[in-house]
Amino acid sequence: MNHTKKITEFSIFTALAFVFSYMEALFPLPLPFPGIKLGFANLILLFALYRKNYRYALSLSLLRNILNAVTFGNAFSLIYSIAGGLLSLSLMALFKKWGHKRFSPISVSAVGGVAHTMGQLVVAGCVVGFDSILGYLPFLYFGGLITGVLIGTITNQCMKRLPIQHF
Repeated sequence: MNHTKKITEFSIFTALAFVFSYMEALFPLPLPFPGIKLGFANLILLFALYRKNYRYALSLSLLRNILNAVTFGNAFSLIYSIAGGLLSLSLMALFKKWGHKRFSPISVSAVGGVAHTMGQLVVAGCVVGFDSILGYLPFLYFGGLITGVLIGTITNQCMKRLPIQHF
């Protein structure tokens, strides 16, 4: 693949992840506790992790988080997003690599959903104190698990339908 095609492809993936994040911000889930999102941008990251590699997906994640923070958030939202994203993507890459025969993209995404939540909870605990957030832990854990399974299922279906030779 030539250099122009690589840049174009990366730009399209970045734009998709950015737009998915924006759309998700427009329609928050009506839940009684904050912090749970469906994570539609993670469709793109998981897809990139499977079709490209960890470094590619990491670059997408960091760029998307920076764009979101600059456009819609602030320094705190960037720190929360990067903490969750780094932990999530790193664990997903490990589970994908070490358990490639045992773990499907659905399982890998479920791990990522939980890890993303835990990464953000660690940052929140450092900011407001861990005693203040312990009550949210079970809700956010299961929220991350459920949304991770959902995103993994959708990504798995996309990967079955999109030929690998185009990536």
